[in-house]
Amino acid sequence: MPRFRCVLDEIRSLMKIHVICVPYQLDVARWAYALGPQAFLDHGLAAVCEAAGHPVAKTSYIELPREERTRDTVTNLGNIARRTSQAVAETAAEDSLAVVLQGDCSHAVGAIGGLASDTFGAPGVVWFDAHGDLHTYATTGTGYVGGMPFAVALGWDLEDWWRAAGLKTPVRPEAAALIGASDLDPEEVAALETHPIMRLDAARLAEEPYQVGKLLAARANEAEAWYLHLDVDVAGPGEVPGGMTPTPNAPSRDSLRAAIRAAAGAVNVRAVSLATYNPSSDPDGRGARFGLDMLGAMLEGIVDRECD
Repeated sequence: MPRFRCVLDEIRSLMKIHVICVPYQLDVARWAYALGPQAFLDHGLAAVCEAAGHPVAKTSYIELPREERTRDTVTNLGNIARRTSQAVAETAAEDSLAVVLQGDCSHAVGAIGGLASDTFGAPGVVWFDAHGDLHTYATTGTGYVGGMPFAVALGWDLEDWWRAAGLKTPVRPEAAALIGASDLDPEEVAALETHPIMRLDAARLAEEPYQVGKLLAARANEAEAWYLHLDVDVAGPGEVPGGMTPTPNAPSRDSLRAAIRAAAGAVNVRAVSLATYNPSSDPDGRGARFGLDMLGAMLEGIVDRECD
């Protein structure tokens, strides 16, 4: 048997998956994006993982107990993030891969915090999204907290939130990447020009999807563990109907798949996520199938890295 096949079989036999569902749109349950995590499960997430040779060893759900709920959304998000962080940290300690199904991107903060440790510090972040999610309360024109989670993980605002998520220090911009954006506000563009975050917008990704791997490989040593985030709206409404903030000029599905696989193969990914899918506005499940196809690309990329 060729050496590659032997190594591949060994990797597949060792990598288990813990699916962590965070069924909230911000801090609201049972509505719109909050229904997305269960939809991914119902459309065959376990089968996708099994087909790639990675069994789902455990599925768990993050809940915000009534006694912890407050009138403040950010406090509630911090409480959800603390529980998410603990679940991801436990998964990482078991050498399993955390697959975090998030109602929306706000719950990425907890997943990122779960990879932080006293030994290695803050993790790296690869953020695939049509939007930057890089606003703070000082820059936002809408006040929408869902447009802030990447900035929060970078430590630009809301310290109580990122500390609740387990980040003792914020994510370093040298260990951060924003990929596939097609709708950035001027304030976010200014922030990207100020901080050394890797940036590959939708137009360039569509032309050069494999550049993602090269650019990230140059930063691979900036963090010991990395989190790979996918907001499915990066594909546009043609692939993922029903999004609340649709954007034009999305990269093709094939370009995105190639870029996501390349990203997962370039850095040491210990947690991945799918976020912001609204099944109530997508009766045919097209967006769910897209998300699961991209999860397959993530798993393929992780194996690519281990086999190099």
